[in-house]
Amino acid sequence: MLALAACASPDRPTVVPDQVELPTPLGSFDASVERSVAAVEAALLASGERLGMPAGAYRPSEPESLLQTPRVLRRVELADPDDGFVVIYEADSRGAALDRAAELADYLESGFGQTNFAADSQFSVSTFEDTVVFTTWSQRRSDDPERAEAAFDAIATVGTPVEINK
Repeated sequence: MLALAACASPDRPTVVPDQVELPTPLGSFDASVERSVAAVEAALLASGERLGMPAGAYRPSEPESLLQTPRVLRRVELADPDDGFVVIYEADSRGAALDRAAELADYLESGFGQTNFAADSQFSVSTFEDTVVFTTWSQRRSDDPERAEAAFDAIATVGTPVEINK
């Protein structure tokens, strides 16, 4: 009874949910983000694919350091609406982009980071100027694995890749 009474104590702290708002994709962005989007578009066009605006919301699993980072969201125009998302995170500098990319790679290498994706998911993280470019694909989950892989490979050529050891 004593233990039960302690749980109902008025001195017990209350639990308050997080009040942190998540960032929305940028409506307008700086020149380096524009150049990153253009580089991804060019790489995809060379492989016969196009980059467009996603029809719905998408938020990848990401480390805490990226939760409030401004980003641009695009999607390769593939048949499967769950395929081809590209997230371009805006950093304050090239050094900050390298730091955020390394943190994202570490997160994706972790057991927790991988549980939020299909087991066969492949990841591409790279830096381009002061941005981080991220995309993923899964052969088992794709409606058209050949096109999805070609798009993934094209995006992976943009910028300086960051190694991810699964």
